[in-house]
Amino acid sequence: MKMSAVTAPVGFIGLGIMGEGMVGRLITEKVVGTSDSNPLVIWNRTGSKCSAFQSKHPDANIIIKSSAKEVVESCGVTYCMLSTPEASREVFEDAENGVLAGVSEGKSIVDCATLAESDMTRMSKEVISKGG
Repeated sequence: MKMSAVTAPVGFIGLGIMGEGMVGRLITEKVVGTSDSNPLVIWNRTGSKCSAFQSKHPDANIIIKSSAKEVVESCGVTYCMLSTPEASREVFEDAENGVLAGVSEGKSIVDCATLAESDMTRMSKEVISKGG
């Protein structure tokens, strides 16, 4: 199935084994990163993974941010793929630089990690409470 390109920046947080594969597919299928109007905006807890990913895709428009908050602020839709429930909570809840800190009206967060239903429900309510 052919994926269609999006026409806005897309965020991705978490470039571990699963995250890198997922976002790599979006780049190779030209869903994101093909122009200034649809850059891929990324952040990872280990910043060198972002630079390495960008180096693997030199022709793609990839923007590296310094925090999860900055990714969310820059994008209408942000995907998160963190390695553990603890990592997901830490990055989501960081009051200064986390995912939730960047949420405002109209923002969508798609968390792809394997989390407990209660965690997903709580996170969803927190995003909705901020207009996301």
